Amino acid sequence: MYRKELIKILLNNPMSVHELAVAMEEPIKEVRDDLQHLHKSLRHSPYQIEITPAKCNQCGFVFNRDKMSKPSRCPQCKGTWISAPLIQIREK
Repeated sequence: MYRKELIKILLNNPMSVHELAVAMEEPIKEVRDDLQHLHKSLRHSPYQIEITPAKCNQCGFVFNRDKMSKPSRCPQCKGTWISAPLIQIREK
């Protein structure tokens, strides 16, 4: 039931893992684990997950699209002003 709720919340509504954890009143680690499982299980459904990657606001470095949690530092400029990745679900 919990993963179905994630689909309803994220359907055409981009959110970060932290925002989603606050909305679901669950620990961030649990939400991140469920999102990773959901990412695999959506392959056989009418939905697809889209991840807008994290980006360094200082130098513009774009992180890997697979990473769902916010990185702590930029590998290029070592800055910490990083926007969190946004996750949303869309219909195929």
